[in-house]
Amino acid sequence: MINNVEVFAHRGWSGPHPEMTRGAFTAAIDLARERGVRLGIECDVHFTADGELGCLHDAGLLRTAGIDKPMIDCSLDDLAKIDFGAWRTDLGELSEADSRFTSLRDLFELVRDARADGVDVHLAVETKHPVPRDTEVEDALAALLVEFGWDTEGAPVRMITFDPTAIVRMRGLIPALPLTYLISRSEAWPCDGITADMAIGPSALMLRDDPALASRVTGAGHECHVWTVNEVEHIEAALDLGLTALTTDHPDRVLDALARR
Repeated sequence: MINNVEVFAHRGWSGPHPEMTRGAFTAAIDLARERGVRLGIECDVHFTADGELGCLHDAGLLRTAGIDKPMIDCSLDDLAKIDFGAWRTDLGELSEADSRFTSLRDLFELVRDARADGVDVHLAVETKHPVPRDTEVEDALAALLVEFGWDTEGAPVRMITFDPTAIVRMRGLIPALPLTYLISRSEAWPCDGITADMAIGPSALMLRDDPALASRVTGAGHECHVWTVNEVEHIEAALDLGLTALTTDHPDRVLDALARR
């Protein structure tokens, strides 16, 4: 945290690396190590065919792998053979890690090992809804948190989601887990089940259209976690609103802006 603002690398450091790949995640960890700062790493999860949670934003592989198939029909072995980086033609030659699929377990291990090495990284895991095996997503996440010993206060993970029922469900499973309710339209909040100790995550577009939203969120007792802010002028404008956290494809730009302050 710098100047009381948390920074989250969106889908890993996804500006200069293909999103959600091992390369994007390790680059974010390396950035935190090099800068000596606390940095969050955001990811989305879906089930694989073998019941694991995998890091992918879309339910299917078409956009990032060019394969018209849902991830839930692919095993971890299948996904390990797929190139998830070639679609980023703007990046030129990529490393092997920049093409490699990452399971949530893989990402947990990367964060655990980095923290053991003194790197202050933590995670924001987004559960998507509606999806196949819908209510089981939070169950699987909770089980993995328990396995890693991250089910107590102070653990380096928060859950984020657009689904208020998923927020309530996870609060029942792991009461100590920090939670963020994401919104992309004003009528989504306030709503039942969202208590003041849960953060509210409005989109950057919402805040540009209605800057006073940030003060309404914090005035209601919530932390305000905005997503996804990338351009320097938008980063500076967002920071002026008194946010608690900011998610970005370019965490280096946000860290630079915070250092200037």
